[in-house]
Amino acid sequence: MQIRLPVLGAILTCAGFAPAGLAMGTELYVCTDGNGVRTYQNSDSGQGCVLLNLNPITVVPAAKDRRQAVKKAEDFEPRQNERGESEGRRMQGNQPMQPAFSASDDRAKILQEELRVEEGKLNSLKDEFKKGQPDRNGDEKNYQKYLDRSARLEQDIRSTQENVDILKREIGKLLR
Repeated sequence: MQIRLPVLGAILTCAGFAPAGLAMGTELYVCTDGNGVRTYQNSDSGQGCVLLNLNPITVVPAAKDRRQAVKKAEDFEPRQNERGESEGRRMQGNQPMQPAFSASDDRAKILQEELRVEEGKLNSLKDEFKKGQPDRNGDEKNYQKYLDRSARLEQDIRSTQENVDILKREIGKLLR
């Protein structure tokens, strides 16, 4: 029984999913005829056939269910400091307890970091653009390539400037 090359992929794929006990006893030979055409078969016909060395199938057990080890939030008791207050909360005058962190503080920090990155990007783009006269690269022997890169730089500068303006506006809203 001869098996052609496209069929081999299907056989090897199925063999990869077969249980280890079934795959152990199978032998697969690759036979090359006089024209150089390869055929794969399960028996040695003698002429130009070589036994393939197939690695055994490795079976890895599934991971254990980790949901049992996860505790619920109600199972934890908040730690208390020396004044008897929960560490996760703080008093502000006669006002009720407030969280020790604020989402707006975190958001402001994130926005400021994004602003710093965008301003750095804007400065590097402006340095490269050089007020509308960027340096020509070695691969820009064609003048149109140079013009295309200049237009792309100008567009990048505009969009980055818009991002900086938006970030500054958002930070201003948070700090009010």
